Amino acid sequence: MNPDWSALAAAEPGGDAVADEPTFVWLDQIAAIKGDAEKRGLRAHLDTALDQGANLVQLVVYDLPGRDCAALASNGELGPTEIGRYESEYIDPIADILADPAYASLRIVTLIEPDSLPNIVTNAGGTAGSTPECATMKENGNYEKGVGYALHTLGAIPNVYNYVDAAHHGWLGWDSNLVPAAQEFKKAATTSGATVNDVAGFIVNTANYSATTEPYLKITD
Repeated sequence: MNPDWSALAAAEPGGDAVADEPTFVWLDQIAAIKGDAEKRGLRAHLDTALDQGANLVQLVVYDLPGRDCAALASNGELGPTEIGRYESEYIDPIADILADPAYASLRIVTLIEPDSLPNIVTNAGGTAGSTPECATMKENGNYEKGVGYALHTLGAIPNVYNYVDAAHHGWLGWDSNLVPAAQEFKKAATTSGATVNDVAGFIVNTANYSATTEPYLKITD
């Protein structure tokens, strides 16, 4: 359980009902690895997990170059061409911490770069939602390179399990994008030294979500 998030949740009306639920820790910028006076860094989160007797830690890896090319509000700190900084200043420091033998007893789940590969599939040209930013990322390949590097580097740590973001069923899985999505996932998982064995599975409903049952709305409404 993340004490930083728990305290914020408990401070809200009714927040006590969810304040003790485990959540993912978002590493959404380079500075988040070290942390600051208000939010603990990655090593402190892992130490806290050990102190709590936890056996599972969940992390969101989220700082690709040109991040979230279809949505201005969640753009990241790295420019479209800064793949070198992503690898050396972001992924490598995360891997160094996760590989510390002190944390070998923890099962560490990493959710790799939500809202990245799905955007390449549907928003990088030829569709109504396409943006120039996504077209740039498709052309330079830095989403695939970054995801592949993260999978390869983190996947080399025995107790780390990588999950690739697969959007949600309202976004991917349609006849028009099911096969392209599968092809894009495999491309990223075989780039920058990665293999499909570096992928433990897929995760959905992180980059937005969609209900599987909707009793109050019909598709014809």
